Amino acid sequence: MTAAGKSSVGNIAISEDLPSGGEYRSTGRRIIWSLIMINAIALVTLIGLFYFDRNAPADTSPLLSKLRWWSQPWGEYVPIVVSKAGSAASQGAAQFGNLLACLTLVLSAAAAFWGRGRERLALPVFGLLLAIGWGLLGTNWDAIRLRGQSAELADYAESVGEFAQQLNHAWPDQGGEIAGFGAFLAYPYGEPRTLLMLGDAQIPNTTLRVAAVERTPGQAIRFQLTGDTPDVWFECRTAETSPTAFRGGLQQMHTPTADLEIAAKTYVVRYAITGPEGATSGERGSTK
Repeated sequence: MTAAGKSSVGNIAISEDLPSGGEYRSTGRRIIWSLIMINAIALVTLIGLFYFDRNAPADTSPLLSKLRWWSQPWGEYVPIVVSKAGSAASQGAAQFGNLLACLTLVLSAAAAFWGRGRERLALPVFGLLLAIGWGLLGTNWDAIRLRGQSAELADYAESVGEFAQQLNHAWPDQGGEIAGFGAFLAYPYGEPRTLLMLGDAQIPNTTLRVAAVERTPGQAIRFQLTGDTPDVWFECRTAETSPTAFRGGLQQMHTPTADLEIAAKTYVVRYAITGPEGATSGERGSTK
């Protein structure tokens, strides 16, 4: 042996202070364990914020709703703050959830490589479950945002329903003005299905501002909201069916991407709109 804890083999000096391969693997396992646990705590905390929010809509008592949480889609209980997220923020949150899902899959693969004994099975399985959780959260974020918006819009269901009935029974055949609602242009000419509102139109007895109204005879009256609740439609159904795709008076095709029934035959809906102008709006998501 030489000084400084080194041994000489020929002309090569080997330090006895360098960590062994086992120590590297042990350090790697600790890092993976820590990252997976942080990942799990973050996911559980986020779900808890959604799940226990008292302001979210529920058609039964809070206790019964919580007892049957496993049968509900993602986002049944959502903080109202989620409703304030715009389309760009919603897309960013969805991408972030999908990114975390991918990173968790990488951690699962690393756990299979670095783990030992039962860890080589338990950690990858746990990581895979977390990845699925983040993936579901990411792919359903738009539906989650719609849940948050519906909590506020549910307060207006009765007033909107009453106005929709009045409008359905006295549907105009040309442009003009509706007292207490506002002036509008009607399309197509002769047999209008779409009312394009001029100025600041507001549904009576509510604070909801409307950009357009779509009517499908025998099916529904639909209000395209603007202002604080963009990209959302308030739909009052006359038919005993859920929201379906329809062609509006401007020949644009409206396809529902997320919807939630907040009262009898009353829905909050997000539509993807495609038409002659090539305009497209709305994000993927469903609460079905």
